[in-house]
Amino acid sequence: MLKSPTQPRKSLIAVILPAYNEELNIATVLEVLHESEMLDEIILVDDASQDKTAEIMDQYAARDKRMQVIRHEKNQGKGQAIFTGWAATVAPYLLLLDADLKNLTPGHLQSLLAPVLEHQADMTRGLFWGGHFNTDLSHRLTPYLTGQRGLRADLLKCISRDAAAGYGFEVALTVGANQAGYRTRNVLLKGVWHPSSEIRPERGGYWSGKLWHFRMFAQIIRAWFIASRQRYPKEKPFFLTLLKP
Repeated sequence: MLKSPTQPRKSLIAVILPAYNEELNIATVLEVLHESEMLDEIILVDDASQDKTAEIMDQYAARDKRMQVIRHEKNQGKGQAIFTGWAATVAPYLLLLDADLKNLTPGHLQSLLAPVLEHQADMTRGLFWGGHFNTDLSHRLTPYLTGQRGLRADLLKCISRDAAAGYGFEVALTVGANQAGYRTRNVLLKGVWHPSSEIRPERGGYWSGKLWHFRMFAQIIRAWFIASRQRYPKEKPFFLTLLKP
C-alpha cells in the first residue's frame, strides 16, 4: 500500500531581518534565530552592504534551510528592505528585528509573538529593559521607534510607503496601526540592547555617527508628518481575516 506524501506545513511565522553593514553584530542575532524552533521562515535582507554582512548571512543560510537571503543591489533603506522581505512570504504573522541586538534569546522572540498568536494584540513593541542605560532610556522616551515587533502581516497594508522610506518605517507602522484601530501591546525585552550609533566604527566615528543620527531623526520627523496626514481603513476583526474574499 502506497503511503501518500506528507503535505508541507504552511508557513505561519516569518521573521524579517533587514541589515546594512552589520558584520560586527549580525552573527549573534542569526544564531538566536537559528536556535528558535517557533520560526517557519527566516528572511534575511541585505540592503547593499559594503562589508561582510551578506557573506555571514550566506553562511547561516547554508546551515538552516528556513533562511533565505535577499540582496538589494543599491541601498534603499530599512523600510524598503522590510517590504522586500514581506513580498517573499505569505506567513500571516511576522517578527521584525534589528540586526545589531545584544543579549537576545529565543525567549525574547516568544515574548514578542505570544500576545499576537493568542489574539490578545495585533502588534507588539519590544522595549529594551535592563540592558544598557542609554538604550533603555531611549525606549522609555520613544517606544514607537523600536524596531522589535511582532504583528499580524496584514497590518503592513496600512503603512504609507512614502512615510516608511529610509528610517521612517517604525513611525509609519505606529501611526498606521493606531489610525486603523489595531491593538498594540508593549513587551519588555529584559537585558537586550544595541550599540549606540556614535560609537560604531562602520559609521565613521563619533561625529559621523552624530551626523547619521541627525539624518535618521530627520527621516523620522518626515515620516510622522506624512503618515499622520494619511487616512487608513479600519482594521477587520481577526476572524474575518481568515475568511476568503
